Amino acid sequence: MPMGTPAIAVSAITSHPDQKSDPPSDRTAAAMQAYLRDLAAKEQFTGTALVVRRGKVLVRAAAGAADAEEDIPNRPDTVFRIASVTKQFTSMLVLKLRDRGLLGLDDRVCPYLIPGYIRTCPQAWRPITIREILTHTSGIPDIQGLPGFYIKLSQPTTTRELIQRFVNKPLDFKPGTSWKYSNSGYILAGAIIQAVTRKPYGTVLHEEITGPLSLRHTGYSRRNPPAGYAKGYFTVGSPAPPINGSQAFSATGIYANADDIVRWDRSFGTHKVAPPATVKQAFTPQAPCPSNGCLNLPSSAYAFGWLVDQLHGHRLRYHPGLLQGYAASNMYLPDDDIAVVVLSNVEDTDTNGIARHLATMALKSASARDH
Repeated sequence: MPMGTPAIAVSAITSHPDQKSDPPSDRTAAAMQAYLRDLAAKEQFTGTALVVRRGKVLVRAAAGAADAEEDIPNRPDTVFRIASVTKQFTSMLVLKLRDRGLLGLDDRVCPYLIPGYIRTCPQAWRPITIREILTHTSGIPDIQGLPGFYIKLSQPTTTRELIQRFVNKPLDFKPGTSWKYSNSGYILAGAIIQAVTRKPYGTVLHEEITGPLSLRHTGYSRRNPPAGYAKGYFTVGSPAPPINGSQAFSATGIYANADDIVRWDRSFGTHKVAPPATVKQAFTPQAPCPSNGCLNLPSSAYAFGWLVDQLHGHRLRYHPGLLQGYAASNMYLPDDDIAVVVLSNVEDTDTNGIARHLATMALKSASARDH
């Protein structure tokens, strides 16, 4: 299905709309637009991409269909499911609740889960800590790898029922001894957030993050995102079944647009989301990655909802997202104040590769300008 010419727009989304791009930035913006247009023409980019460096928009692009059946195009402000980019929000909620004394990172998880979510604590779970479920070092098997996960993905469920699916499965390893990606841990984190606040996950997300940061297009729904969100596709023209938000929950369930995620990223540098020490901890390596990188992506360690990497010698924190019909990548270079967000409603889109290429372009043009 041809997608037509991608819509490419550049507009200020920060508090400094009067700043003018200098000539290298103009060239960089043109190069980024050309790169994305070429990908879109080859049906390798469907979705939105946004690159902001030190408050200046370098590119804000959209391509392809948000809803091919209704002939609705993606726009730069279209809302997408962001899949596992959700994890950095869930981790920050836990860190903020820790700051308020409602829990400790090295607390055992079981006391928070009984009796609301599990009747008794499995023997193997007794040593598992909140830190371990957030850093994929708990050994709890990934719910997405269990039989029937994708069959149930469009059906409503409860957090308790989600946990029942993996509570009695044998651990993949002794807690704290290895690293293996597990959405199950983040489902437990969402349950703990609800247990200590006595509020639904979506409410806590709004009160602690999306409300204070004015992320007006970001949230969590136990059903669907608001009307107008991008529908998911396996490949261009091949629709994916719908996702019920209650199945994705605090591991993969948040929806957002690119503008909001850039605002989220940049809030770390201004300490609007949390105190400096908490932001520092969110980005600090917690567990070493396997030799081929966490999630088979370039990375040396996992922090709290972020992969730890370097890009041309610059600190890079990022996280991919992949869920039925969607792919996402959020990259943030804290020392350079560069945010790169690529969201797609076509699952086979290489959002991480696209984001890395755009981040490299932003870095190189900054270096050229500085010299």
